[in-house]
Amino acid sequence: MTTRKTIILVMATAVFILGSYLFNSYKATPANANPEQITIPVESVPPSSGIKSSDEQIAFWQQKVQRDDRDYVSLTYLGQAYLQRGRETGDAAAYSRAQAALEQALTINPNYELTLSYLGVTQMAQHDFAGALATAQRVYDFDSGAMQALATIGDASLELGRYEEAEAAYQTLLEQAPGAAVFSRAARLAWVQGDPVAAISWMQQAVAAAEESGLTGERLAWYQFQLGELHFKMGDIEAAQMQHAAAKQTWPDYYLVLVGEGKVAAANGDFDQAIALYEQLVERLPQPEFVAALGDFYALAGDKTAAQQQYDTVQFIADLESTDAALVGRQLALFYANHDTNLDEALAAAQAELESRPDVYGYDALAWVLFKNGRLDEAAAASEQALQLGTPEALFYYHAGMIAAAQGEAELAKQHLTQVLELNPHFDFRQAQIAQETLENLP
Repeated sequence: MTTRKTIILVMATAVFILGSYLFNSYKATPANANPEQITIPVESVPPSSGIKSSDEQIAFWQQKVQRDDRDYVSLTYLGQAYLQRGRETGDAAAYSRAQAALEQALTINPNYELTLSYLGVTQMAQHDFAGALATAQRVYDFDSGAMQALATIGDASLELGRYEEAEAAYQTLLEQAPGAAVFSRAARLAWVQGDPVAAISWMQQAVAAAEESGLTGERLAWYQFQLGELHFKMGDIEAAQMQHAAAKQTWPDYYLVLVGEGKVAAANGDFDQAIALYEQLVERLPQPEFVAALGDFYALAGDKTAAQQQYDTVQFIADLESTDAALVGRQLALFYANHDTNLDEALAAAQAELESRPDVYGYDALAWVLFKNGRLDEAAAASEQALQLGTPEALFYYHAGMIAAAQGEAELAKQHLTQVLELNPHFDFRQAQIAQETLENLP
């Protein structure tokens, strides 16, 4: 990448981050992109129901709010339209604007169930999982038929590592509101609980149900992409490519398609194509995770200068006063650990993340950062927590293998690192090379 393009990216990143965090917003990572909302029954169909695009929806409801700023129903639908815009683009500002509209509606009518249900979804997008759980529980305690509230209870519980509570919520949803939105949640729970076959089966059912129900655009493409991601995580690159192609056909401008296609290209050894796709991605959505991946693609293609420019951009994002570290803490912690830099900051970020979000992914991030800080016994203990459910994340086993190798436990290290490469040799394009080299050099 040229110096001029790097400067443009840095400037664009500054504008994006400043705009995105103007209302304390959130940028979703693809692995944890927001689940589809449950269809919320309402007394009447909103007047804008014939308007298809989120931009048109936003314009429609904005006009109604401008005519009557006490119209909490229109404010609620404005918030919902911003939520959809965020899903389509990954633009963090859309989620924070959704929250602003919904909170304004609640100042007018603090007990309107529809507003509270959408607020819980927005809080999830902002990584306020405890807040989302409290909001959703408030709605569900009042109305046990509030399916979106129950879905948010399950989603928040899953993020908070309360897996039995998540399972109970999802089971009720499967009984009372089966469909694509619920099947996809069952898929993620099955994955976390160590059953990838069930996870893929549930997500296949979600795609089929979405198609049968007539979903189009981003809403259908989301399911197709998620199925592709599960295939990729299991090392089935061909199946992943097919699903990403389907998502692209459904929603050609979908940013997640660039994510999927870029990883597939890299897995096939075409780093030039991966770079081209991720350059498009980071120009649209300069998340630390995406920028770091672009840097890794450059490094693997042999362009160390361009790689370092991307890594510097990640640091630039982290240093912005407007960046809320709580929202990108795991991304930054893993980036620092992978590149052996800012390890004190990485540890602080990983610890803060685990405190607010004690799930298996949080324990894994902490384990890796502790390892890089030389605290091997603590790293091993955290890694054991990450592996407790058998979640088939190759990254978890890579981290466990490297920790075991550093502790002199060669057989355990071989076991974990062999499992990594059998599960998904493309789990991380730079770290996979280290896993292979470490395995070959074990006694």
